[in-house]
Amino acid sequence: MLRSVYVEADGKPQRLVKAPGELGEPVVRDVPDADDAELERLVAAEAATAFRLSHEGAFRVVLWRRRKDAVLLALTHHIATDATSQWLLWRDLLDAYAAYAEGKEPGWAPLPVAYDHFVESERDLLASSRGQRQAEFWHEQCAGSVPAELPTDRPRPAVSAFTGASLVRRLPDDLSERLRRAAAEQEISPFALALGSLQALVNRWTGQTDFLVACPASVRRSAAKDVVGYFVNPVLVRAVLDRNTPLGEVTAEANSRVRQATARATYPYPLVARAAAADGPLFRISMTMVTTDRFGSELAGAVAGVPLDVAGLTTTYLEIPHLEGQCDLAVEVTRDARGLTLALRYDTALFERETVERLFDQLVRFMTAAAETPERPISRIPLTDAAEKRSLLALGSNAGDGS
Repeated sequence: MLRSVYVEADGKPQRLVKAPGELGEPVVRDVPDADDAELERLVAAEAATAFRLSHEGAFRVVLWRRRKDAVLLALTHHIATDATSQWLLWRDLLDAYAAYAEGKEPGWAPLPVAYDHFVESERDLLASSRGQRQAEFWHEQCAGSVPAELPTDRPRPAVSAFTGASLVRRLPDDLSERLRRAAAEQEISPFALALGSLQALVNRWTGQTDFLVACPASVRRSAAKDVVGYFVNPVLVRAVLDRNTPLGEVTAEANSRVRQATARATYPYPLVARAAAADGPLFRISMTMVTTDRFGSELAGAVAGVPLDVAGLTTTYLEIPHLEGQCDLAVEVTRDARGLTLALRYDTALFERETVERLFDQLVRFMTAAAETPERPISRIPLTDAAEKRSLLALGSNAGDGS
């Protein structure tokens, strides 16, 4: 997938595999005196540069070298990769570096299947009775519901520019542990606890009582665990609730619906959208959870900020904002060896930074409430902390005395 180009022939997309070495040659740029701010600007500019899929394919690598260190940026297009594939790429790259540093070849095992195997299995599904049953499930899931849609700071443009930004913060380790324990005690997944909290918060912001949130789901099977490719399909999770619904009931229902949806995740989302024949998109908000533990403790630790030694080379993982502005709001939960990190990627044409910061704080507050007081109704979850409440009350007092 990484050494393929993607072209259109006779009105249909095609993938053409190139020989090793034809694509993906790294670009090396010497910037001996660049400071961190300049490096950050260079990386951001390169990350924002569009792929030429028909010429350079879906993969490019840029290395910036300073006098005492360097930054390596590996860019992949979603036509060819998913989050797991990106971690596979880094795992294999670091393994190769360590092997070559010792004069050895990487000890990679042959892949049992190729990505084409997944494409064929999807075709077989669509031609089967199982595929028909999945189509019927998704029709019922969407019928009568609407996308979750937060109130925006600015009017929605007629055509999206797909411009955005990210708010990324790590949760305190003790809170991450409390959330993990509470999910286990309530017999739900940590993801369902986070998703149900988001659904409850959407209800508080909008009053919506029946809405859809998209959850990118992996359709990767064990035989393809080391294959680079796009093995992700958005599934729609419906929420039916009101302000009197206990928060624990929302998270439990989210857990059930996620399980039902992921069991039918192999049905292609574009066919779901086409069958719905909606005037607009079926979702404007998405939520996903990424776990890093399957690639070993070293890579999982690197995501948590722990420097990694590779054959004497000290490396540090850096978070590069991505997938911003593709929908109104994309919530990404990363679970690593030490805890949880929340990323809110939002459309800057719609939302101010301050709005997203407030939404972030309230989401954490709802997640905490889901862990500690799940019996409390949605309407009783406070949207403000003690300091914010005092500030609001002070505003009211000032208005009353003429100040």
